[in-house]
Amino acid sequence: MKTMTFAIAAGLAASLLAGTALAQDKTLNMIVIEGGDTTAMQAVVDAYKADHPGIAINLQSYPFAQFFQVAELRLRSADTGIDLVYVDAPLLASYASRGFLSPIDPAISTGELVPAAVQAGQYDGTQYALPINNSAQVLYFNKALFEAAGITPPAGLTKGETATQAEVDTLASSERWTWEQVADAAQKLTVKDNGRTTTYGFTVEQFGELYQLQPFGESLGSPVIGPDGYTAKGYLDSEAWTKAATFWSDLYNTWAVSPKSLGYGEAASLFGNGQLAMFAGGTWNLPILSATDIDFGVAPYPYFEGGSVVTPTGSWYVGVNAASANQAEAMDFASYLTTSDAGTKAWFDSLQQLPTYKPLLDTISTSADYDAFPQNVFRLGVYDSLNTAVARPVTAAYGQLQDAFRTAFVDIANGVPVADALASAVQKFESAAARVAQ
Repeated sequence: MKTMTFAIAAGLAASLLAGTALAQDKTLNMIVIEGGDTTAMQAVVDAYKADHPGIAINLQSYPFAQFFQVAELRLRSADTGIDLVYVDAPLLASYASRGFLSPIDPAISTGELVPAAVQAGQYDGTQYALPINNSAQVLYFNKALFEAAGITPPAGLTKGETATQAEVDTLASSERWTWEQVADAAQKLTVKDNGRTTTYGFTVEQFGELYQLQPFGESLGSPVIGPDGYTAKGYLDSEAWTKAATFWSDLYNTWAVSPKSLGYGEAASLFGNGQLAMFAGGTWNLPILSATDIDFGVAPYPYFEGGSVVTPTGSWYVGVNAASANQAEAMDFASYLTTSDAGTKAWFDSLQQLPTYKPLLDTISTSADYDAFPQNVFRLGVYDSLNTAVARPVTAAYGQLQDAFRTAFVDIANGVPVADALASAVQKFESAAARVAQ
């Protein structure tokens, strides 16, 4: 009996060693955006490797400005050098419709994820990607600049104060500023010296981007495109979007309260230098601004008077390259990253972006660790993700829509008449979308 037991044990040990040796030959490659996202993903990889020592995961990072083109080219060429891919939510339909992504293993449970986030990872009824995190936009304001101008700032969350989830819910549901209030305050806060603007009243973090500006028109009652995913006529050039685009034009041309053509990260930099009184931006700016000397507050993302409260949402997903030879291993890491306590915590602790993992959202809502500023700002994100967030359009032609939208709103900020810019965007998008639909 002892001999048999020893033999079995020896056999199992040999089998495990062989399996480990084989597993050590497994290296997964994942393309990600460089910077904080790569740092956060490496934290998850390190946590995963502690439990899966036989799997190596190599992160291939690219600058944001290049990432989408690189991902498109490598996926389209069925590059087997990619196993896992960072997927921006609105591009999922384009990737899935062309067979770039494998359907997510149905054995992976998504029951602990925010349902809307799960649905945004589906195309034609099939799950093709899992949500890594969500996003939330807020209104940052410089308290000292408001005081100097003699203006009462918006109700918000500030340093030295605490707020429960219930108190944040009240703030978000009944004390949210309108865009009209933002514009009025911005004009009073803008400072010029000999014709040169030294302090701007307001700007948005992502200049001309659909993600940032979609709530403008939708707050006034019109989606960007129709439900077929290919029609912009009657939507992007509607009365609602014309009004929204006119407001956008006024910020730059009539009131001159916003700086033109800001690059990514420049709004937070201007704000941190005291040259910007307010900006609409993501919660990912909290660590950056907390490291400055600026005494700032955070208010809910605004809406148009008489309109609906609509806020940006959606963020990064993880998908498995259909051409990967390591499907099972890639699926396992994707599940760990998005549906495990350890994986989601490692990501959140590193990047501080709103989770889609409900146990983490519950922690944010209930733990005393999130009572104080700036951690309680995430409770604004919890409220909006459950009550006001509207996802970007699901269309296989999203890239074409984003390009047409960006061109139009950059042109409008630079003085092109609203009607002309929107008409051009409609024509540009529908022509490009027709080719995608073929």
